[in-house]
Amino acid sequence: MPIYAGQIVTAEQLNRMQPKTYDAAGTTTQAGPLTDADVAGATITFTTATANAVAVVDTTFDFDFTAATTTIGSGRLNVDGVGEARYAVFGQGPGNGSDRSTVSQSYRVSLGAAGSHTLKLTVSAPTGMSLQGVYTSLVATVYEVV
Repeated sequence: MPIYAGQIVTAEQLNRMQPKTYDAAGTTTQAGPLTDADVAGATITFTTATANAVAVVDTTFDFDFTAATTTIGSGRLNVDGVGEARYAVFGQGPGNGSDRSTVSQSYRVSLGAAGSHTLKLTVSAPTGMSLQGVYTSLVATVYEVV
């Protein structure tokens, strides 16, 4: 909703014009096998005042191989209980059990309804791979509709 010349602007409208940032990091190492497991500690819950807010989210996952495997590990953003379609993916080529990588993915998601929202990270990893939680994180910037 635009603000028109001469319009009286409310404090509530001005508060919504300021983007809000949130940050969360994982807290523990999680060893595979894992399938769409919540990343411990990597959850953000916040409340929007209006419908159709937008969240811009950057995610980082730290995968560590503990044994040789050719199965990929993947992480993704979960928004209000629904996993997003894009994944951050790490796979081992002709490597060994000491391979490690920090991989990222970015998202822009619409938050349809006003109210409480939860952003969290989930991970899938095979046996022989772990997720280093303290190096796994998400950062979100939420833009409200004025």
